[in-house]
Amino acid sequence: MKQWHKIGKGLVMGSANGEALVSLRAFTFAHGVDPSTGVVTDVRSDVRGMDVKGKILFYPFGKGFTTASSWFLEMVRLENNPAGVVTEAVDLSAVIGSVMARVVYGKEIPVISGVPRADYSGLKSGDRILLDAGRGEVRAEG
Repeated sequence: MKQWHKIGKGLVMGSANGEALVSLRAFTFAHGVDPSTGVVTDVRSDVRGMDVKGKILFYPFGKGFTTASSWFLEMVRLENNPAGVVTEAVDLSAVIGSVMARVVYGKEIPVISGVPRADYSGLKSGDRILLDAGRGEVRAEG
């Protein structure tokens, strides 16, 4: 991966780094990720069977249940959460889950939105990603 840099809108402040987990399809935490393992279980997901734990999770938009933020928070409690989240459209489940993670567990999980799927579709799962939600920066380091 060559160096890659995009600016989005930081929704939940913080910084993180980790390997990318890139989904080009709608994503849900509720019934879509097993909180006890961090493994994606949604049969419609293009990252099914992969682990979100410690990853920078990319997806275009959320789908599904209003309880997804609770599932997100349960992943945090069990320490199987992503290190950060990058989306094209605002996903309130990730935003609420991340804010609650900070309030309840003191855990920082930045969320950045406004990065078009077409812009990150060239990334591959496993690429090294740096996030700075205060600046809205998403950076791949080759």
